[in-house]
Amino acid sequence: MKHIGVNIGALTVKLAALNGDETSSAVVPHQGRPVAVLQALLAEADFANADYFGVSGHLGHISEAAAIQRALREVKSVFDAVVSLGGESFLVYMVAGGRISNVLSHNKCAAGSGEFFSQQIGRMGLGIEVAIQRSFDGKVVPLAARCSVHCKSDITHKLNHNEATAEDILHTLHDSMAGKVVALLEKGQGELRRVLVIGGVARNAAMVAALREKLPSTDFGVLPESPWFEAWGSALLTRDEPLYSAPKFTAQATLSRLPALNVYKDRVQVIPAPAQPTAPQGPMVLGVDAGTTTTKAILLDPATHGVVASRYTRTNGDPVAATRAGLRALVDQVGNRRVSLAGTTGSARELAGAYLGTEHVYNEISAHAAGAAHYDPGVDTIFEIGGQDSKYIYLRNGVPIDYAMNNACSAGTGSFLEESAHGVLGMNVAEIADLALAAPAPCSSKQPAQHSSTPISASPCKKAIHARTSSPAWFMRSPTTT
Repeated sequence: MKHIGVNIGALTVKLAALNGDETSSAVVPHQGRPVAVLQALLAEADFANADYFGVSGHLGHISEAAAIQRALREVKSVFDAVVSLGGESFLVYMVAGGRISNVLSHNKCAAGSGEFFSQQIGRMGLGIEVAIQRSFDGKVVPLAARCSVHCKSDITHKLNHNEATAEDILHTLHDSMAGKVVALLEKGQGELRRVLVIGGVARNAAMVAALREKLPSTDFGVLPESPWFEAWGSALLTRDEPLYSAPKFTAQATLSRLPALNVYKDRVQVIPAPAQPTAPQGPMVLGVDAGTTTTKAILLDPATHGVVASRYTRTNGDPVAATRAGLRALVDQVGNRRVSLAGTTGSARELAGAYLGTEHVYNEISAHAAGAAHYDPGVDTIFEIGGQDSKYIYLRNGVPIDYAMNNACSAGTGSFLEESAHGVLGMNVAEIADLALAAPAPCSSKQPAQHSSTPISASPCKKAIHARTSSPAWFMRSPTTT
């Protein structure tokens, strides 16, 4: 009988077919269409006419931890931990007595994953095989590798100013990725004599070498089954307990069920700042917000709290120059007038405060609370979307009593929107709001699940799928014998 294990990851579909003593495998990128890719694979000779199926990962009914634990029983060596290096995440499974005792995961940022590395080398115009080889010729250099947005900027800067070679950048990327994995391993607080590396990145020799360099006393092992380890475990579980004669998928929510954004337009109220047509005769109050992406400057009438003049400009990595430019713009609007008080906030508030010679330096939480309570004394919640961070602030009687920020990731921030608009859609970030509001519905980010009773048949897109996935870097088909 033929038993097939399927693992649907964030980027790839992995298959392992057990047919007597024969094991066939495949790893294919699904590009957001895992069911279509699976249909094409199941029409091929190695995977056709299977008797039973087991599915793990996204859409699967088998947990990946259970699949990994089952596959470990077939491995002759004993491992203290399993490192799963995937396209968009990495996990550490601590093992004791052949069983998984703990699962450690990084935060939800994809920095350190296979896709993170692929994006960075794509911006450098390199293929993955070439990038891996050239990485061995580089050295570690300072690099902002915690976030894809920051990393891209830093790579461009270093290459443009000849501060590092491409080989140095590639070596540093691997070193940073390995450092994140080692940090998770160390949280396990157990002796690490042997660690098994699985997942697509297990085929990256430079990554495995970086792990071995950081933990020289630990033996990092890569098995022939490592790239499709979860699928292999799913196939073994299916053989132990055959249940489904067709792939069974769990129900997944899709964004296509959400209504259009313009349905909520009546719930959004824009409160314009009341403009004061003329400047007061006396001195004014200056406020500066020196942020990571933009710098804002404002002049306030202390008697009426009215806005006399304002300026919004790009920081461009130099908050002092941006502050100076903001002051010039204010002078152009109202003339060279007296200022009796100045205050600063933002990520560069101390630097801007030193430049302005003021002791009134406030964190952004306090500044947001004061500004929001001024316009609406009853406000209790603030969501702030900045250039490279986002904040939630809870107020009670105008006083901030709780807050939360994104964890060193710029996804969902202004930079993320700007990168997506310019780099992916080829438009200015200011254009995307009107387009988003005009859309009849959001696009779906997940492949709709098929009911377990629906037969999987050959797909007409099979040739197109294989044409897109024939690169040896991300595609592997390897019939083996166990």
